[in-house]
Amino acid sequence: MFELSWISHDDPLVRDVATLRHEVLMAPFGVSRDDNWGDDDPNSFHLVALQGDRVVGYSRLIRDSDSAQIRQVAVAFDLHGSGIGSALMAEMVRRALELGLAAVFLNARLTAVPFYERLGFTTVSESPFPYGRTGVLHVRMEYRPAPG
Repeated sequence: MFELSWISHDDPLVRDVATLRHEVLMAPFGVSRDDNWGDDDPNSFHLVALQGDRVVGYSRLIRDSDSAQIRQVAVAFDLHGSGIGSALMAEMVRRALELGLAAVFLNARLTAVPFYERLGFTTVSESPFPYGRTGVLHVRMEYRPAPG
């Protein structure tokens, strides 16, 4: 079991978040650790998945006028397929809708596209592009709530 919790950028759990992000998102590609993620951005919302006191998942929602970007979705390797990623994403979308935002977007690694498609995201970029510190190919995907 796990529980989701919104935390502030200065919560002590952010240290564990930084470790998880590096282990899952950077280390597999040989990228050295750099904890400068801009966590103190006042337009950011930080969501963790906790299993006891262990941070097992993380995602960040960054508000930008009438839309929001989801970034840094990370789930501990030993818990892939456990539903944590889906729960993080559902809560991200719920929060964006609660804020009245018209769209939610993310830049997805090609290997993650089927996961995001199952959650209602659609690819909107014409072709893949290298992104971030890893340079891994990504596509832009969006989620738009149904009108009404």
